[in-house]
Amino acid sequence: MKSVVITGASSGIGLTTCSIFLEKGYHVFGSVRNKKDATRLKGVFTERFVPLLFDVNKKDEIEKSIAVVKAHIGKNNLTALVNNAGIAVIGPLEYLDINDFRYQLETNLIGTLNCIQSFLPLLKNEIDDTQPKGRIVNISSALGGKVGYPFYGAYCSSKHALEGLSETLRRELTIHGVKVSIVAPGAIQTPIWDKAENVAIEEKYDNTCYSEAFQKMIADMKKLGQNGLKPETVSKKILKAVQDKKPKIRYTFISELTLNIMYLAPRRLMDKLVTRYLGLESTARK
Repeated sequence: MKSVVITGASSGIGLTTCSIFLEKGYHVFGSVRNKKDATRLKGVFTERFVPLLFDVNKKDEIEKSIAVVKAHIGKNNLTALVNNAGIAVIGPLEYLDINDFRYQLETNLIGTLNCIQSFLPLLKNEIDDTQPKGRIVNISSALGGKVGYPFYGAYCSSKHALEGLSETLRRELTIHGVKVSIVAPGAIQTPIWDKAENVAIEEKYDNTCYSEAFQKMIADMKKLGQNGLKPETVSKKILKAVQDKKPKIRYTFISELTLNIMYLAPRRLMDKLVTRYLGLESTARK
């Protein structure tokens, strides 16, 4: 039976991805950080779902889950590892707590590498070389992975780095026959933005020069959360990345023309458009 490990399975993209892979007959291992979520998901899904209790930032917890996966798949290989677990830390970099910035990088970047290093032996499966090699799918961001946007500095830094990690990994793992793809959605209707809003409600930047621009960004974020992609749409693309005979390097949801315009537009022009929109233009005398 085909099998997949999906991190961050308790809600949003992770939850719907578990559901879609189960519908397709996969044995699904979904990571959660607490026993309450593990019990809840076991009650929701079929017996082919096995919760893995670990935090991506804790390598020792991940390693304990390896034994659980091995016990289920035996000598078979792991079909795919979907690195979905992630958080969104927002705020102006000038005032952002350095520990919050560090936690953002540790979760979205180092946590991903923790999982890759731990599960890679099951993906390349050197015990039985006749089996097809497994795949790695990293969840990035259409814009956060390529474009820096005010107040998303920590988040964009983590996704930019994830893109570099994925590109390097894709080339390195060619030696094992393990393919690496990125799935890069835009705004999603997911609890990750609810968590970011909770930080914003504290109004911690009201007494700074960023107050009005930050509040405008929060309002935009709420709209994006309401009108963003449904998690199911992203999950179907993840399934495609795992099942495509020749998987793409990067799967996106915005037209390539639109993305290319944003990626290739002169940086100074983008600076003017973004800062003018948010009201971040300098008032200093020239």
